[in-house]
Amino acid sequence: MFGQYSGFIIPSYLISAAVIAGLVVWTVLVYRNRRAEILELEKRGVKRRYQKEAE
Repeated sequence: MFGQYSGFIIPSYLISAAVIAGLVVWTVLVYRNRRAEILELEKRGVKRRYQKEAE
Protein backbone atom coordinates (compact mmCIF):
# COMPACT_ATOMS: atom_id res chain seq x y z
CA MET A 1 0.00 0.00 0.00
CA PHE A 2 2.74 2.50 0.94
CA GLY A 3 5.48 1.18 -1.28
CA GLN A 4 8.49 -1.03 -1.13
CA TYR A 5 10.53 1.12 1.27
CA SER A 6 7.78 2.20 3.64
CA GLY A 7 9.09 -0.20 6.28
CA PHE A 8 12.18 2.00 6.57
CA ILE A 9 10.76 5.42 5.79
CA ILE A 10 7.80 5.47 8.20
CA PRO A 11 9.84 4.50 11.28
CA SER A 12 12.50 7.03 10.28
CA TYR A 13 9.91 9.81 10.19
CA LEU A 14 8.44 8.68 13.52
CA ILE A 15 11.85 8.61 15.18
CA SER A 16 12.70 12.03 13.74
CA ALA A 17 9.40 13.47 14.97
CA ALA A 18 9.97 12.00 18.44
CA VAL A 19 13.48 13.49 18.61
CA ILE A 20 12.26 16.92 17.51
CA ALA A 21 9.38 16.82 20.00
CA GLY A 22 11.83 15.83 22.75
CA LEU A 23 14.10 18.75 21.87
CA VAL A 24 11.17 21.17 21.96
CA VAL A 25 10.06 19.90 25.38
CA TRP A 26 13.62 20.05 26.71
CA THR A 27 14.06 23.60 25.42
CA VAL A 28 10.82 24.76 27.04
CA LEU A 29 11.77 23.18 30.38
CA VAL A 30 15.24 24.73 30.35
CA TYR A 31 13.75 28.12 29.45
CA ARG A 32 11.32 27.95 32.37
CA ASN A 33 14.09 26.96 34.80
CA ARG A 34 16.38 29.77 33.63
CA ARG A 35 13.54 32.29 33.81
CA ALA A 36 12.79 31.20 37.39
CA GLU A 37 16.48 31.57 38.28
CA ILE A 38 16.56 35.08 36.82
CA LEU A 39 13.45 36.10 38.74
CA GLU A 40 14.92 34.71 41.98
CA LEU A 41 18.16 36.63 41.44
CA GLU A 42 16.23 39.82 40.73
CA LYS A 43 14.29 39.33 43.98
CA ARG A 44 17.61 39.16 45.81
CA GLY A 45 18.65 42.45 44.27
CA VAL A 46 21.11 41.24 41.66
CA LYS A 47 21.00 43.59 38.68
CA ARG A 48 21.58 42.80 35.05
CA ARG A 49 24.60 44.33 33.38
CA TYR A 50 22.65 46.51 31.00
CA GLN A 51 20.45 48.05 33.72
CA LYS A 52 21.46 51.54 34.67
CA GLU A 53 22.24 52.45 38.26
CA ALA A 54 19.42 55.03 38.37
CA GLU A 55 16.73 52.35 38.03
